[in-house]
Amino acid sequence: MGLTVNTIKTEVVCQWSANIPSTPPTFTAAGEQLSVVPSFRYLGSILSEDNTIDNEVQNRIKQASAAFGRLRRRVFQNKNLHLRTKVCVYQAICITTLLYSCEAWVTYSRHIRALEQFHIRCLQCILGITWRDRVPHSEVLSKTNCRSIEATITQHQLRWLGHVVRMPSNRLPRRVLYGQLHHGRRSAGGQKKRYKDQLKTALKK
Repeated sequence: MGLTVNTIKTEVVCQWSANIPSTPPTFTAAGEQLSVVPSFRYLGSILSEDNTIDNEVQNRIKQASAAFGRLRRRVFQNKNLHLRTKVCVYQAICITTLLYSCEAWVTYSRHIRALEQFHIRCLQCILGITWRDRVPHSEVLSKTNCRSIEATITQHQLRWLGHVVRMPSNRLPRRVLYGQLHHGRRSAGGQKKRYKDQLKTALKK
């Protein structure tokens, strides 16, 4: 029983370590050329050719916003439900959707800023306040007993790091985490943040 590749549905994304060439390489399967795309969805996450999570963060905000909208009238604006119940539903559904696979993210300030804006906006809706009320974000988080998005991502990544460190040395995630390149050199100028840099920052915090 062999594997049959559907060349119409199969796409290729190339993640470049340097500048993207003007003419992308070609890939063939069963004598047919496969289409090379800048990004595609894999296991619920969006992989991009520039190795950033810009598209993934926007997609996560879109998915979480849709989930919040479906529950807005029935749960979050329901005056018969206690605030604690609303927050528990929000964390179980919306935050889980928003931060899906965040354990592997390499975040910059622009990503945290976009995620925090969505988070605070949802909590303000649950509390029944708007920006005109001039309630500080710290007070919004305190009233709902919620963490900031940055703190939540840090918690998830450190938890995942603990799992990887305790894995046997032959497991692939642990080998990748401690792996080093034997060849190649870093480009001149500012460097892209690596996953190891993200974890070091989280540990310092």
